[in-house]
Formats: sequence, C-alpha cells, structure tokens
Amino acid sequence: MRPSRATSGCSGPSVVILAKQDHGLEHFIQACYQRLEECAQKFKERDQADELACDTRRRSLQEIVDQATTASLTRGDLSNLERIQLLDIVRWAGDLVGQIRRSPRKLVSIPVRLYLESPSQTHTEETSVVEVSQHGTALTSSFLINVGELVKMERMDTGERVEGIVRWRERRDGSIMHVGIEFYSCNNFWRLL
Repeated sequence: MRPSRATSGCSGPSVVILAKQDHGLEHFIQACYQRLEECAQKFKERDQADELACDTRRRSLQEIVDQATTASLTRGDLSNLERIQLLDIVRWAGDLVGQIRRSPRKLVSIPVRLYLESPSQTHTEETSVVEVSQHGTALTSSFLINVGELVKMERMDTGERVEGIVRWRERRDGSIMHVGIEFYSCNNFWRLL
C-alpha cells in the first residue's frame, strides 16, 4: 500500500491528516506552528468570550496533539530535529489547551469577602466580583496576590464559601489589580446552571 500524495502543497508523501487535509511531515509541522501561533495570539488578546470559538479551538488543539503524537510514535524515519519539533508542538498545544476556558463567562457584580491566609495572619477584603463562570471568577483586589496562591471567598449575599487558586493577575488602570481565581471542587458556586 503506497501513501497518497499530500494535497496541501507538499511534494512528499502524505503522512498526517490535519483538519481533513493530507500533509507531508514538513508541511504538517509548519501548519501546526502556524495554528499554535494564532491560538496563542487569541489568548494574548483575551479572546475567549465566544463559547463556540473556545470549543472549536480546544478540538483543533487536541487534534494537533493527537496527530503530532501519532506521527512521533509511528514514524521510524524521523530526524532528531523533526522529533524535537513534534515534541515541542505537543507540549505547546497542551499548554494552550490548559488556557482555554472551561465554561462561558457572565458579567455581574456580586459582593464577596476575600481571605488571603499566611502562616502568621489572615488578610480580609470586601470587594465585588466582576465576571463569573461555573469554575471561577474575576475580581478586583487591593491585595498583593501572586499567581498560584490559595484564597478563600465568601459570598456576602448567601454566606457560602469556596476555596480557589489564583490563575492570573494583571494591573489595570494604574493601581487596580485584577485577579482570576479557579475554584476547587465547586462547579456551580454562582448558580449559573
């Protein structure tokens, strides 16, 4: 059985199918890097508002991971450079999959009490969340919170509490810190279902 010719401008045989197109290995690697660049740019622009676009992006990245992994494991004629490139593609796509939002966001204003605990003391701040999802929230804070820190939050309207981890932070408008928190083991703290 002979491999078909690549239909995407490659002169060599088709070795990988990506987005329903046959690709030679060199063109596949180039196409993957191009898609990964485009996806990374969307994250820099914080373009994750559209749930359908996020789902499409997740499937595209998963296809890249699957095809690059298959190519690296089944092709016995890969050069060291090709092996490194395929591994890099899998790693980068995996990192990007982890950045895709798991659920849609909703703009709200809900008063909360934020707790930041250290071994010596607990800091408390009353603030309002500005954006919520099934798995977390975005809010403003005057705390100096680092990515990776554990925080506790209490809804001031219901008294319910949740724990989470700081996933991102950025300073906007001079001194206002915006923080993204992902909750542990709580899928509907905001009653969005």
